[in-house]
Amino acid sequence: MNIVRLISLLLLLVCLQLPASLQAKETWQDVARIVAIGDLHGDYEQYLLILKDNNLLDAKLNWQGGKTHLVQLGDVPDRGPDSLKIMRHLKQLHKQARKAKGYVHALLGNHELMNITHDLRYVHPGEYSTLITDKSAIYQAHYLERVFEFLLTQDPTLVDSKPQSMQELAIRFPKGFVEHRVMWAPKGEAFEWVKKNNAVIKINRTLFTHGGISPHQEFLPLKTINRRIRRVINDGLPTTSDLLSGEQGPLWYRGLARNSSEQELEQLKKMLEYYDADFIVIAHTPTPGAVMQRFDGRVVLVDVGLGEFYGTRRASLLIEGSNRSTIHRGHKISLPDSDQALLDYLVRLSKLDPDPSPLLMMIDRLDTGKPEQNVGTD
Repeated sequence: MNIVRLISLLLLLVCLQLPASLQAKETWQDVARIVAIGDLHGDYEQYLLILKDNNLLDAKLNWQGGKTHLVQLGDVPDRGPDSLKIMRHLKQLHKQARKAKGYVHALLGNHELMNITHDLRYVHPGEYSTLITDKSAIYQAHYLERVFEFLLTQDPTLVDSKPQSMQELAIRFPKGFVEHRVMWAPKGEAFEWVKKNNAVIKINRTLFTHGGISPHQEFLPLKTINRRIRRVINDGLPTTSDLLSGEQGPLWYRGLARNSSEQELEQLKKMLEYYDADFIVIAHTPTPGAVMQRFDGRVVLVDVGLGEFYGTRRASLLIEGSNRSTIHRGHKISLPDSDQALLDYLVRLSKLDPDPSPLLMMIDRLDTGKPEQNVGTD
């Protein structure tokens, strides 16, 4: 074996022994075309439509985006029934895009973290039903017995009302619930996909993350942020155990979407300077139904409410060099660069929406000069 092959083999062996967090990549350069889409919340049909709007899929739903980088900014699960279908398709596209020298970035959202840490408040019933098999009744019965046994340790009098208690538990933990928990547990399909994904990335001079990087916290390298959040996921730590996975962390922070210029702008400038970035793209906080900018274009919001839960609004961000556009229901429109251009922009987009457009209230406010409100909504 010659020396070059020997060195290559040793390097491969070292890389195989490195933790996944040390092998992950956070930055990409010289990317000519970037498409960014916000929260999907289990809506597979809207997900496919938004990719087709950007000419990323062929008729067989395979990648045809060439060297495009697709950034999905997290919150694939919850509020809709088809999270697993979206995850599997994103994995498929990731492989196909790499072969074409493109890339599919699936970022972490707070709802991915919630599913891993057993916060199931927003799980759609369809998520459970899609996982039902001929063994689900057995799994459910066994699980319900274990839950009831635990409840008896808390309240022994429940033994007298076991039939009623079991019926109530069956509603709370339906068929498919056990399979769902297995899917999101270590070595489960969803868990193994999620733990490989970044929370924050940088492409060219643009940052991307789900909630936002708080400009009021200590600035940390992207690698450090991603490594800490992976530790929360891999080690099963409480989400309160690390600031990065809490309300001020990149999966949850809403200040860039909601706070005033007085609160955010100066610190935001320092944050972008630290990361040598021109602007940051965020999701998490829904807009009134269009891709929007804040703080003179330093923040771009792309969670327009794609999923059925929010009204199947359909828009994405397209970045080509220094040009920023939205693809709004299949139509390419440049992002506005002034207050007057904002009104024209919203009017134009509203005409593409089904009646009544969710943008009409914002258009009325701008047209009548009413006091400015935060773009982000609950």
